[in-house]
Amino acid sequence: MIQLDKVSKKLGIFELKDISFSLPVGYICGIAGRNGAGKTTISYELLKKMDYFRIVQETDILREIIRGYNDYLSQSMPNIYGNFEEPASHSELLSYDRAKKQCIIMKNSIDEIIKRQNRKCIPTIICGVHIIPEILYDTISGENIKYINLYFDCEKDLYSHLKIRDNNKYGEKNIPFLFKMNSELRDKFFYMQSKSPETFISINVGKLTINETVNTILEFVQNKTNFDIHKT
Repeated sequence: MIQLDKVSKKLGIFELKDISFSLPVGYICGIAGRNGAGKTTISYELLKKMDYFRIVQETDILREIIRGYNDYLSQSMPNIYGNFEEPASHSELLSYDRAKKQCIIMKNSIDEIIKRQNRKCIPTIICGVHIIPEILYDTISGENIKYINLYFDCEKDLYSHLKIRDNNKYGEKNIPFLFKMNSELRDKFFYMQSKSPETFISINVGKLTINETVNTILEFVQNKTNFDIHKT
């Protein structure tokens, strides 16, 4: 158990004052969401502002590790390797069904990462479009694991976030496709949240600032994990 007592911290307009709570060792936050939802940005803001998180593991990096290993297998054992499902390329826009297939490819690796972090008592954030609840939750669950989804409730908000990143890849013509995946993931999270509200939360980030999103996550993490939280 990690125990923080009467912690005060201020970074810009973000401020914690006299906060105390305990955190299970090996705590894991899985942050999901469509491209442009702010998964990576929010993850690193959490890492900066709350010292108990130690590492951000992006599933995109895991995908490239798997791709490299697959390349090795296909070259060294072409007859055995066969036609296995490959990780999607970075440029591919994933549908929800495609994201689920990618999650299946990565599931064992994500599970092993979580087991390692639990053994070493390292609270960790895992973020990426490959965090799919119905694929992971059956085997990757527990009081120290929380799933958080960042979503948009309209195409306009999604486009406003994506167009500043890569207007060629995320151009206006692709927004309906991207929003469909966003909505399917949101709906699945809503369903999972109705079954296990202490484990799942979906946050509409369309009109929220980074600080507002971070504060919402922190409130969920602190209130839904049997923490002893109090202000003095």
